[in-house]
Amino acid sequence: MNVTPNTPSRLSQRGISLIELLVVLLILGVVAAMAIPGWQRIQKNARLNGDAHNIAESLAVAKMRAGANFTYSRVFLFTGTGNTQYFRIDTWNSSIGTNGCWVPDGLPGPGTSNCITSSSATGYENNLSTGVSAGFGTLSTVPSNFVTSVAQADPCWKAGTTPMSGSQIADTSCIVFNSRGFPTSANGFYITDGTRVFAIVSNSMGLMHTYVTQAASASWATY
Repeated sequence: MNVTPNTPSRLSQRGISLIELLVVLLILGVVAAMAIPGWQRIQKNARLNGDAHNIAESLAVAKMRAGANFTYSRVFLFTGTGNTQYFRIDTWNSSIGTNGCWVPDGLPGPGTSNCITSSSATGYENNLSTGVSAGFGTLSTVPSNFVTSVAQADPCWKAGTTPMSGSQIADTSCIVFNSRGFPTSANGFYITDGTRVFAIVSNSMGLMHTYVTQAASASWATY
């Protein structure tokens, strides 16, 4: 009896046709087109959320620094254009120079070269994320009764005879805490990515809250 060896059928040997490959690529393209905007939106939200959280945390640290060291401390926010915007914690060091001066937190140093005299970066900053900037767009409704108007905190002071004297630094905003851990005035920081706005505000007693709203119109909610 003749035995015919098993041979693969023509169908089992058939590969993927060009049309089938194009269909798969088309489906992958559609899925990617649907997923990428969502991923970009998540990434954008995470950047703004993270910066708001970090600024609020810096305010809490500055408040503790002031009370623990019985000195002044502040959060310094650079709001200008042309360079990366950033924020940083500064402390008042009375042992530097004749009267003392502001220095980056963690760098007490004996030399006057450490004194903050401009908005130039010192190497102790936290840059705002890509797409995030200091600002509040066209909003005018205050987030809470902690503040009376929508505006960045007052400009930062250079070294003077006291922590709150001398001349102010352009394109900056500072919330300052005195030696008892109280802000020198009720103030706030505002950051935005063009879609949402965060407000990190403090009243004169040092109670701080973070609020968020859509940039198109003010509808502040506690964050």
